[in-house]
Amino acid sequence: MLSIAAKNSKGLENGTAILLGKMRQAGRAQTRKDLPAFRIVLSKNYGIQGNDLSGIAVLDLGSREVMLIVSESMAAKNQHIQIRQKVTASGYKLLEDRLADSALIAEINAAISKGDVDTNSSDVKPIIDELLQLAIKKKTSDIHLCCRESSAMSLFRIHSRIYQNRQFDVETSKQIASYMFQNMAEPRTRSTGTFSFENKSMSCMIRYAAYGEQYKLRYKYIRLADGWDVIIRVLPLEVGLKAKTFIELGYEPSQVNQLEMSVNRSIGLIIITGPTGSGKSTTLKTMMEFDPKRKFKKRFSVEDPVEYKIFGVSQISVQRSDHENESENLEFPGILRDILRGDPDDVMVGETRDKIVAQMVADFVLTGHKIYTTSHTASAMTTPTRLSRLGIARDILADRQFLSVMIFQRLLPVLCQECKQPAKEKLSKKKLYLLEHKFGIDIDQVYCCNEHGCEHCDQLGITNSTVVAEIIVPDRVLRQYISEGEDSKAEEYWRHSRKTGFDDPDMQGKTAFEHGLYKVSQGLIDPSDLELEFEPMESYEVMEIRE
Repeated sequence: MLSIAAKNSKGLENGTAILLGKMRQAGRAQTRKDLPAFRIVLSKNYGIQGNDLSGIAVLDLGSREVMLIVSESMAAKNQHIQIRQKVTASGYKLLEDRLADSALIAEINAAISKGDVDTNSSDVKPIIDELLQLAIKKKTSDIHLCCRESSAMSLFRIHSRIYQNRQFDVETSKQIASYMFQNMAEPRTRSTGTFSFENKSMSCMIRYAAYGEQYKLRYKYIRLADGWDVIIRVLPLEVGLKAKTFIELGYEPSQVNQLEMSVNRSIGLIIITGPTGSGKSTTLKTMMEFDPKRKFKKRFSVEDPVEYKIFGVSQISVQRSDHENESENLEFPGILRDILRGDPDDVMVGETRDKIVAQMVADFVLTGHKIYTTSHTASAMTTPTRLSRLGIARDILADRQFLSVMIFQRLLPVLCQECKQPAKEKLSKKKLYLLEHKFGIDIDQVYCCNEHGCEHCDQLGITNSTVVAEIIVPDRVLRQYISEGEDSKAEEYWRHSRKTGFDDPDMQGKTAFEHGLYKVSQGLIDPSDLELEFEPMESYEVMEIRE
């Protein structure tokens, strides 16, 4: 038999569970428009103060009726229950308990002080936690906090697409940006000792835990003409997780063969290019962890900063300033010189972006080492042009042992296989004609995104990101063109090596756009996303197959 106390406790648990269920069913308020009109805020009358001002608010609706708005983290917890009891004991009728964003509750309670920003004020911490936890739950790769003169907005990049999250007032956004840098950052990773909105840029790394997992947050502040942006890259630590394979990243079997051959070489430059957020670091990690001889090598990396832990690699994190001259930014090349004396076999250089580092990368290769690095170019075949402008001589670039492989990649959203819609129902006749007659694709196999989504994709219409890439392993003819500075002829020669149609998985001689076309032909990606990342199908220049 249960005691009276046990029965009461069981009844209380059931009551709070029912309360929380009702609140979640009613949905979460994100803006004042989601709430009924109210006369005044009574929160402080009931002893709500400090960080709790971001967790619960008491709204006077008039006629002795009130409404409680509560954050997810406080809902149905002790303090929420106690406030409910105090409200009814003071003669008010409690009409509704409603879930709401912490930022909205803080705004209504005037929890964030106006005027000068207090970088040590913890009042904003619940708002930050809610923002980060929501981003992680939605599998966000980048959080953008954009503040202008009179308003602020947070954006989430999910599976390569940008989505609006919520608005903030300017004061709250300032507190978020300053508190994260000053109080959450790992001290040694800060680019400057003190946060200031007047700085051109600031960066740091933040460790964060959510849902039982560990994350690194790469924080970057950029000052603008009429405000500022903070961009936060969300990086899972992936401790103990099996590394992704090339196929899982999105490469085709023919490309995997080229990647594996390049990794198996003992010397040479492996360079991956693409825009920011194209998955270059992930591909580098996969390549280094694939190396079948990795256990018999001493391997180093120098990164700005370290993003992922790579098995069997001695990783060095460096904070490079974006605004120093090359002659002032000496720590990075200094570490590379130290590594050269450290008996390395393979070295990974996070990014080759200036002449000093480019020259050192060349020296490493010329002294018999294998080097992995990244850069920013518009295609794989513009890599020699980029390296030449960074000071590497053409005869070195054309050396048989120098360039092992040149890779260019982007990330595109993968369609939800449960709710994707036939392209015939979505695309214009002109686009369908191009797919069928210009590119030779069966339009019955082409699908588009359902913008309303479904329960399987969290109403996004997409479920993941996949690589589209072009991979070039220079042969004798290509090296000759590179030596002569004829990069456009080199690209034309390589593209004419294509042997199959765009609906075939053989990627020999195919560009990243054409890799995307193959994935369109398989119903994996939306043609509109391909055009958004590259160019309209109308303007794309097709190189015919030579017999």
